[in-house]
Amino acid sequence: MRPQVTLAGGRALYVGPGLQLSPHRNAAATVVIALQQSFSLSLGDGAAPTQRRIAQIPPGTWHHLQAAGPMAFLYLDPLGDPIPDLPQRVTLPADLHAPGVIDELLRAVGLQAPATPARLAATVRAMDADPRCFARIDDAARHAGLSISRFGHLFREETGLPFRRYRLWRRMATVARVVSTGRSLTDAAFEAGFASSAHLSASFRQLFGLAPSTLLRLHTRFVIH
Repeated sequence: MRPQVTLAGGRALYVGPGLQLSPHRNAAATVVIALQQSFSLSLGDGAAPTQRRIAQIPPGTWHHLQAAGPMAFLYLDPLGDPIPDLPQRVTLPADLHAPGVIDELLRAVGLQAPATPARLAATVRAMDADPRCFARIDDAARHAGLSISRFGHLFREETGLPFRRYRLWRRMATVARVVSTGRSLTDAAFEAGFASSAHLSASFRQLFGLAPSTLLRLHTRFVIH
């Protein structure tokens, strides 16, 4: 199964083989769905693993997921998507690679209506478009017209993430956009504001539990909507 990563606004979807992921902390809340056979999930440092077919992983939560079969990882928009109460069974779309599949999956897991725009929506979406413009929290607070302390508190309240963590998540979207055009990880690191490809690789592993080069070796398709 050739992996595919689809980006749509503040959301992302990975569909492909269950990779050998190291323990890590996602930035965005994630809905994990087994496409064939159950997976093992330890949710929290020191927690015993359990077998699952579907699970939600809150943002910033240490976890270790091991899967033998193909998987779908749906990364929710930290600004607009509440973490859903998952149904016990999910009816999956017929084609997980099709345009619009993220919207179909959102409905399948119980997220049907768009959330009310948050107070920091304009600043957060500006970060989505170009996270390099907000190298420091001072820049983002100025854009929002708030003090640094007030902005930091409100940002965590509305996204569930500290500012630097969210910015790192959006920089990874920049990386995906660059490599989707066939350019190298070195180019992607530069475009996303990393000091080097090694810096990008270490940050990527911290967020996703594997090196970005692993996805490229699998000839992962990157689709941007």
